[in-house]
Amino acid sequence: MEKLRKSFELLLTNKVYLYLLILLFCFLLAANCTEYDFDLYARLIVGEHFVETGEFLYQDFLSYTPTHIWYDHEWGASIIFYLFYKYFGVVGFVIFQALALFGTTFFVIKTQQIQKHAYPASLTFITLFLLLFSHLNPSLVRCHLFSFFFFSVFLYILEKARLQDSKLVWLIPPITILWNNIHGGVVAGLGIVFIYFVGELLSKKPWKRYLIPLLVSIPLLAINPYGFEYLNFLISANTKNRKYITEWWTVFAQKHVMYYYPGFCVMIFAVITSVINVIKAKKLNLTKILILLTTTALGITHVKLMSLSIISIAALCYNDIAELIDKKPAKYLEQIVCWIVFLSLFTIPLARPGIPKVNTNKFPVLETEFIKINNIKGNILTSFGFGSYVSYKLYPNNLIYIDGRYEEVYYDMEFNNLITYELAKEGWEKIYKDYPTEILMPEKESPVYKVLKESTDWQLIYEGTKCGVFVLKDLVKKAYKNPSDEIRYYEVTAFENNGKFGKKSLGITFKEEGSPD
Repeated sequence: MEKLRKSFELLLTNKVYLYLLILLFCFLLAANCTEYDFDLYARLIVGEHFVETGEFLYQDFLSYTPTHIWYDHEWGASIIFYLFYKYFGVVGFVIFQALALFGTTFFVIKTQQIQKHAYPASLTFITLFLLLFSHLNPSLVRCHLFSFFFFSVFLYILEKARLQDSKLVWLIPPITILWNNIHGGVVAGLGIVFIYFVGELLSKKPWKRYLIPLLVSIPLLAINPYGFEYLNFLISANTKNRKYITEWWTVFAQKHVMYYYPGFCVMIFAVITSVINVIKAKKLNLTKILILLTTTALGITHVKLMSLSIISIAALCYNDIAELIDKKPAKYLEQIVCWIVFLSLFTIPLARPGIPKVNTNKFPVLETEFIKINNIKGNILTSFGFGSYVSYKLYPNNLIYIDGRYEEVYYDMEFNNLITYELAKEGWEKIYKDYPTEILMPEKESPVYKVLKESTDWQLIYEGTKCGVFVLKDLVKKAYKNPSDEIRYYEVTAFENNGKFGKKSLGITFKEEGSPD
């Protein structure tokens, strides 16, 4: 027992062993993620098309509504996701998330350790950080995980420049090019560079080392498949009012307040602790305070951005928090946490990382299977969130009205018409009168669902767990097959599709299939 105890003490002091333990814990957290994100399927569509054809998509081919040029700010992420899936199957998604978690954590620790009089890395602190970060990002494979990783890299580079006069700041421009072609969250990276510039300028410290890389990086945003036009898209996308998209709501929204309460408390605690330390030391680190206040404000106003604040706190406030804890109890706590983390790794097989996370209570799994097995072709009007899943499963036999690509592809008018339709507001019928629509698939909780059930024009032909499937009454068949209710079937076929995304000239292929124009 004594030898085992000494082994764990070595584990806590040896960086290689510590990082290995953290990596395995990241894999455990990723394996226990409960579900896929709504937009994952749209990402796989883009990735599959590019990898299999080498063609870059500038026009939408999935929807039957008018669309503008496809400003896909996540095209690079799509390719990476598809390659992970192609070569590793669904466990590739777990591997990706584990690497994203670990990479972010690695640079958080590196930033902690370059602070003056830094405390040794704490497994307890990192475990709490990872648990909270995973809580804020419960879905597997989201593009913004790239942005959180690059954000942690930028923090490390900028802090190293501030504290050690490092020349690593010249990595910011090339990283900006890479980040910009993977996810539009690159604006967060440029924003943090700007905060360092302002903070150091006001503190009368060297500031050119931040301003020059920032000025060099901004025009480099034009290095993308769309050129300078992409800059207008980035500005409009980052200033758009997304009042109907819940992850862009404030932390105080009734839907969010309990789920995001832990993150909110951590943000407030960190800000208060930092202010108290400034008062005690009588020395103001203005740059740090500006970062904490800015990221906290963003996290409060938009819960999707709360992770930026948590990363900033973990990287910059670790020593402030460590000073509040008695060192002797902390040593014993480290050993206890090490035991817990180590033993928890043996539960990885129970998480079934190689089995798809099929959630019939989140996705219209049964409904799309019903449409597929009954060969019901035509345009489908379904909710904003379900669009990419429906496309992935049913294209080219069915086109969608709209999906989560929102500002990347669609006009605001179509999105506003969808909201009017779902809320059954005055003029809701306009949405299917303006564009030929053969199938309506509203969520059962939406007001329009009840209205459609009483309609004399539309008939409910299937009621699933999430949606109802309606068709015009004169198109109703005498009999329909019911989809399987075996969850194992949907696990096996979770990512099966009609195999058309890797074909060249998608529009021609679609017409040859005989589906409606």
